[in-house]
Amino acid sequence: MRKLALHTAFWTAYWLIYAYTYSRYDGNVTKYLLTEGVQMPARMLATYMSFWMLERWAGRTWWALSGVVAATIFGGILNRLLKLWYLVPAFFPDSTIHFWDIGRMMVDVFDCALASGVALSARLFFRQQASMRLEEQLRREKAEVELRALKSQLQPHFLFNTINNLYALARIKSDKTAPVALQLANLLRFVLYETRKPTIPIEQEIKILQDYIALEQLRFDDDRLQVETVIELDDPQQPIAPLLLLPLAENAFKHGVGELRSDAWVHVLVRLRNGHLQMEVGNSVETRPDPNPDGIGIANVQRQLELLYPGKSRLELKYQPADHPNQGEQFKALLKLDLN
Repeated sequence: MRKLALHTAFWTAYWLIYAYTYSRYDGNVTKYLLTEGVQMPARMLATYMSFWMLERWAGRTWWALSGVVAATIFGGILNRLLKLWYLVPAFFPDSTIHFWDIGRMMVDVFDCALASGVALSARLFFRQQASMRLEEQLRREKAEVELRALKSQLQPHFLFNTINNLYALARIKSDKTAPVALQLANLLRFVLYETRKPTIPIEQEIKILQDYIALEQLRFDDDRLQVETVIELDDPQQPIAPLLLLPLAENAFKHGVGELRSDAWVHVLVRLRNGHLQMEVGNSVETRPDPNPDGIGIANVQRQLELLYPGKSRLELKYQPADHPNQGEQFKALLKLDLN
């Protein structure tokens, strides 16, 4: 409705300006309101045909320009016919008109070209304003998403558990102390600094994902938790928005295996082929999970997908029987994303 109102206002203003301009010759505003009103359909037709050509051949410049030229010439010829059949005999009986007067024909074509040009300029202006508003909204929402992601991905209990495990390893002078400290430092550095970038290489996101999983495994005995990770990347440098994959793994540990006392498992698959990303995160569960959990990690991922990859992503959450009898029930998150 707003779009219709804007178009109506534009053409009304264009009609009134044209009528007033020509009425200055003899002061007869009513006559020129009528004559310019009769010519408006030719100008409008040429304009909207030009718009259609530009949209239809958006990726083929010469086809689009040829279409605009053809639409403008067509509008000019139609305008010329309106003058020949009606306007000149009805409102200017003392004047003569010849259809094939090339000079006057070009004036009519230019008349339609001017209308199309002014309308296109107005359209580009409004689209630029909308794009600027959307860009500002994306910046604000991305900042909010990153802040929520920081709070959700590095929960205090995760940091406390990791630091306590690191302290215990240091007490016994374990060889794992240095690698664990490095993994924690990498994770903190990533969340604090790398998430400011619009995209990062997918191998960097995978490295942080692996560090996170390794740190989470410190909370469990080897006989209590089994973790299987499969990574298949045909292009490790493929750009991806940061913190898209990590929340899915965090959800599996926090809301899945963290509630089990034994026989817990997490399976992570990340596959990238020809710019198409597939990630599957499955985990054992004891009871059917809440379809609307309090955690905001998954909600963050869904919102980022809507903002950054509109129409190119699908995130599915499934509760289903296990593929193997000895695994019990399972919860699975499946992400499909077109990164091209």
